[in-house]
Amino acid sequence: MIDITQALAKVPHFEGRDLTPFRINGGITNINWRVRDNTSGEMFFVKQHGPGTSAYIDRHTALSAAKIAAAKGVGPQVIYHDDDEGLEVHEFLQGFRSCSVLDAQDAEIRAKIMTAYKDIHDDLMLEKANTGLEQFESFARTVTRESTNDSPLLPRDLEQMLWQARRAGAAIKASGIDLVGCLNDAYISNYMRNEAGEIRLIDLEYAAANDPYWDVAMFSFEIFFDDLHGISSILEMYEGKVRPEALARTYLYIGIAITRWGLWAVHQSLNSPIAFDFAKYSRTLLMRARRQMLSPDWEWALAHV
Repeated sequence: MIDITQALAKVPHFEGRDLTPFRINGGITNINWRVRDNTSGEMFFVKQHGPGTSAYIDRHTALSAAKIAAAKGVGPQVIYHDDDEGLEVHEFLQGFRSCSVLDAQDAEIRAKIMTAYKDIHDDLMLEKANTGLEQFESFARTVTRESTNDSPLLPRDLEQMLWQARRAGAAIKASGIDLVGCLNDAYISNYMRNEAGEIRLIDLEYAAANDPYWDVAMFSFEIFFDDLHGISSILEMYEGKVRPEALARTYLYIGIAITRWGLWAVHQSLNSPIAFDFAKYSRTLLMRARRQMLSPDWEWALAHV
C-alpha cells in the first residue's frame, strides 16, 4: 500500500489542490481517510483497500453497487476508483455521522434503515451472486486451511457449530432462495445519519446477489434484535407483515451469518495489519452464534422455514 500523499497525487480530481488527509480509525477492512481541500474547505472520503482483501471482495461488483446506491440517493457519490492502486474517492457526507447500536434502538431510525434496504433490494441489479450460504462455506474452507486444529483462535466446538449452520443451510435451500442485490454487511458504522434522521448506506464492498433475508438477519443481529420478537419487529418494518416462514428463515440466517463473520474475524486476525482485536471480536461473534443455535427457537425455525 502506497503512502496516502502519493496516493492522492494519482487522483486526477485532486490535481493542483492543496490537500490535508486525516486518518479515520473506524474501519476494520480498509484504511480510510477524510481529506480536506485547504483552499475551498471541501471534504472527501478516501479509501485505501486493505492488504489481502481482494481475496474475498469483488471490487468491480462493489463499485457497481456503490454507483447504483448513489443514483438512488441512499449512498454517497463515487468520484474516483482505481482497483490497480487500491484507491477510492467518495463524496464526504457532510453533516452525517456513523450510527451506533444506541441509534438503532430508535424505532424511527430502524424503520428508515429498513426502507433503504427495501429500496436497494428492489433496484440493485447485480450479475455476481454470493449468497450467505456460499460466504459461510468460503470462510469455513479458508479458516480450516489457514489454522491448525489446535489453534487458540478456533473454538473447540467449531465442528458442532459448522454442522448446525449446514443443517440450517440445507433447510433454507430446500425451501428455495430468490436472489436480489444485497449489501451483505450490516456493520453498524455502515449506516450514516444526520440530525434530521436521514439515512445513508456506505461501504457496499460485499454487495452481491443474495437472499434479501440475509441482509435483514445481519441487521437484526448487529443491533441485538436477534430473538423471535426482535426479528418480528424488523420484518414488519421491512415488508409490512410477519410471515412464519420468513421469521424462521431470518432466525436461521442469523446463526449462519454470525458464524460466517466470526470466521472472517479469525481470518483477519491471521492476516490483517489493522490495529484491531480481531481475535476477541471472533470469540464474541462465535459466542453469539452458539447461543442462537442452542436456543429451542433454532429447532422451531428448522421446522418452519
